[in-house]
Amino acid sequence: MAVKIEHRTRTGCPVACSMDILGDHWTLLVIRNLLFFGVHEFKDMLLMPEKISTSVLTERLKMLEREGLVAQIPHPESARRKLYYLTDMGKDLIHVLTPLVYWADSYLAHYLDIPTEKRNLMDQGQEAFKAAMLAELQRWEAEFLTG
Repeated sequence: MAVKIEHRTRTGCPVACSMDILGDHWTLLVIRNLLFFGVHEFKDMLLMPEKISTSVLTERLKMLEREGLVAQIPHPESARRKLYYLTDMGKDLIHVLTPLVYWADSYLAHYLDIPTEKRNLMDQGQEAFKAAMLAELQRWEAEFLTG
């Protein structure tokens, strides 16, 4: 069995150290759902078109919580359910993922299926796109974290 070696214990390289946390595609897709699509429940994350498994999703959410990028609260309708949300550290990844979205739009457009609402926001430019996504997160937080 392969042992994962964390770069944080071997190098001071910012990219390598960041990849310890973000280095697999499932992690970034979980963050994408929270950041861009307003998906905050485990059961809804399982519905992502990439078909993440229950065990992988559980593992990624726990790791993201341990690393301080994601937190959880009890669901207001049922204490057995949880709502996951991005911490400030997690929300700062908008500055990483937004350029990735635009890069994919430039070079991989023939593979993409961007919802019209998101496309319209993208057409306004990266800063406007980020502002709109963060405003949606603030509305959710106002309802569930401070309400």
